[in-house]
Amino acid sequence: MAAHPADDNLVIALSRLYARTGATGKAETVLSDRVSAEPKDISARSALAQLYLEEKKFDSSIAEYTRIIVQRPADAPVLNNLAWLYQQKGDLPKARELVERAIAAAPLAPQIDDTFGWILLAQGEADKAVAYLSTASLSAPSNPDIRYHLAVALNRVGRSADAQSMLETLLGSGVAFSDKANAEKLLDQLKRG
Repeated sequence: MAAHPADDNLVIALSRLYARTGATGKAETVLSDRVSAEPKDISARSALAQLYLEEKKFDSSIAEYTRIIVQRPADAPVLNNLAWLYQQKGDLPKARELVERAIAAAPLAPQIDDTFGWILLAQGEADKAVAYLSTASLSAPSNPDIRYHLAVALNRVGRSADAQSMLETLLGSGVAFSDKANAEKLLDQLKRG
């Protein structure tokens, strides 16, 4: 990297290496130095935003993704990530506005449909949520998080048998996913009636 300091691929590779070995502070420094030197470097800024996201430094991640959106206002994955972050912070109106922009930029993207469905569910619009989450699940049938979100939505609209069946299949597959504990808890509740 010393020989090619402007090479984004090397900067990002070094930061990922640091992150994988548990040196997230060094990973953050490498990326921060790069975006300080080159504020318009979208690749390094995206990697920094993702690193903050993984570290659950949501405010820092939001700041980096917001800087990217200034340069690329129709970047659907970035809009989607920002929407998810605002949802995590409890700002559902902002989350919805961002995910609607993401959908306009990339219709029928399963991750974006999933985010929108999850936000709709949080806003009490379970019927609409089922529609978006069903579409996402059909487009990405092997994504366990989407399938879990759909099961939650199905349960909310009174389709508990469908939700239970989906959760049994999902949990029976043995695949690991971020909401596995919540899925197990919901399945247990559904089995008890």
